[in-house]
Amino acid sequence: MSTKVALVNMPFGFHVYPSIQLGTLSTLLKTHGHEVKSFYLNLHFAHQIDLEVYKQLCEERFLIGEWLFSHLLFGESRKNKEYSERFKSHLRNISQKINRPESFLHDVKAKMVPEFLQWAVESVDWGEYDVVGFTSTFNQNIASVTLAKLIKEKHPSIRILFGGSNFDSEMGLEYFRVFEWIDYVISGEAEDSLPALMEALESGDSIPKGVIHRVDGDIRLEESQENFNDFKKYGPPDYDDYIEQIREIDPHSPLLDNPIILYETARGCWWGEKHHCTFCGLNASTMEFRARPMEQVHADLAHLSKRYDSYRFRLVDNILEMKYIDGVFGEFAQNNYDLQFFIEVKSNLTKQQIKNLAHGGVNVIQPGIESFSNNQLQEMDKGVRPLQNVFCLKWAMYYGMEVTWSILTGFPQETDADYRQQIDLIKSLTHLQPPISVGDIWLERFSPYFTRPDQYGIRITGPGVAYPYVYGGENIDLMKVAYDFEFETDLKIDPALVEELHQTVAYWKERHQSENLPYLLFTKSMDFATVYDERSAEHPKKLRLDGAAGRAFAFCNDAPRNLDQIHAHLEESGESIERAELEKIIKDLEDQRLMYGERGKYLNLALPHNSNL
Repeated sequence: MSTKVALVNMPFGFHVYPSIQLGTLSTLLKTHGHEVKSFYLNLHFAHQIDLEVYKQLCEERFLIGEWLFSHLLFGESRKNKEYSERFKSHLRNISQKINRPESFLHDVKAKMVPEFLQWAVESVDWGEYDVVGFTSTFNQNIASVTLAKLIKEKHPSIRILFGGSNFDSEMGLEYFRVFEWIDYVISGEAEDSLPALMEALESGDSIPKGVIHRVDGDIRLEESQENFNDFKKYGPPDYDDYIEQIREIDPHSPLLDNPIILYETARGCWWGEKHHCTFCGLNASTMEFRARPMEQVHADLAHLSKRYDSYRFRLVDNILEMKYIDGVFGEFAQNNYDLQFFIEVKSNLTKQQIKNLAHGGVNVIQPGIESFSNNQLQEMDKGVRPLQNVFCLKWAMYYGMEVTWSILTGFPQETDADYRQQIDLIKSLTHLQPPISVGDIWLERFSPYFTRPDQYGIRITGPGVAYPYVYGGENIDLMKVAYDFEFETDLKIDPALVEELHQTVAYWKERHQSENLPYLLFTKSMDFATVYDERSAEHPKKLRLDGAAGRAFAFCNDAPRNLDQIHAHLEESGESIERAELEKIIKDLEDQRLMYGERGKYLNLALPHNSNL
């Protein structure tokens, strides 16, 4: 017997690409013979309030998206009413970004959202469906819960199902307890538990593992101990309804032209299995790394590209499987495909790996560059050093890849020296791509900082500051549903250094947004190299490096080299030089900020003028 299932994607899920959750669940359920329809209601709301306004709201902090949808459930609570005063400056900044009066956001909350929710209840015949399922991640939780309540009130026999990162672990149990109109919650991955739940609903059998449910009013959950591994069992995600609904709303929408397609090549984190980055709250119980077979990745990407007439992909993996660099992107490069990819990858890449990614279509990478301080990187347990982060930035720029990265601060054990080290190094790197921002870390659920705070000198003081102002009432335990938390440490950093770091990065960003772009390039001849240095707008310079200096400089271009390697290279080139003289040359190149040295290895910071490397 087939079950009719409606899957719902609510605001503030991003509208510029489909939901990987809905796409995956649609394929999963259809494979098991169920009738499925996905409803991208976030698209309708985005068009209602303006696409650019919606996009900006998706990216804002302090649970702004949750607050905007909180009026029906919590709008009468005292704390909810105080949100606009407590976060007054934040709302003012958002209003300026979206070029709207400050009253606009209040109108959205009190008028536009209730109107949208009423439309959402009435525009779909929800009574046609046996199950209505919601995916909930980050700022789409209250919107989803509220619509679910309205649907349940109108159609009491419908089973309401929730899943997604907001409903993992004790978060799902607490939301399930508080919002009694939710019938079932998929806690964790759905591939095993969801088909089994559908069968149980049809047959009346017992509810399977991994599903939160009620038995005579008591909340039950038998957790599944195994993660899903059989990726060959299911095909690629199904985004047909997303494309169809965009076309219904606006047949000429630019979102239909070469749409961004989300795809998952792997789950978990191969680094986190061994070294869980101390501040990272991703993966929860699904840290085990599992990758799709190479041939399946090739077949799925070909299918998705053809079906949706698109060349643009965004991989949702937390970290790229290293074998895909050659096996997928290397092959794409050989075939000269015109695909484009966003990926997340570890920054300890070789020049050849970066080249393969770039030539294979990767035009944006997020390599987890969060610091140029070795002490901070060790505290994060990142498994990389500042030199590797610099190397990644250099060759990503050479091969034309955009790098999405930020500088993180606020680590419990950081020191003034960490700030000074970064400030000094940044002055050598202004020709490379600047970070998006500088900011303190969040304390995230599931991170080692959260699970073992005492080990790191952290005192958790409460849920994230916005939670009490959004989720009104005394009935909900905010410590159980919060994803980020307020905390204290004994950290004492010189405020002047914090300000200097922010100002140094601000200048870096300003230069890259100006007409006077900074650069550091070099050209190489047989016996010398020439460096063109305009990192300083006030003091541009051209420098000729002859003999051993030029050869040593060029030799440290492709990879960091130690003194023994540099000395051997010079000897092979017929350049006889004493060790002490070589050390003096390298020291001089460091002093001029042309080389960066770390633990006895040295990297040429300039980009080669030669375009054929």
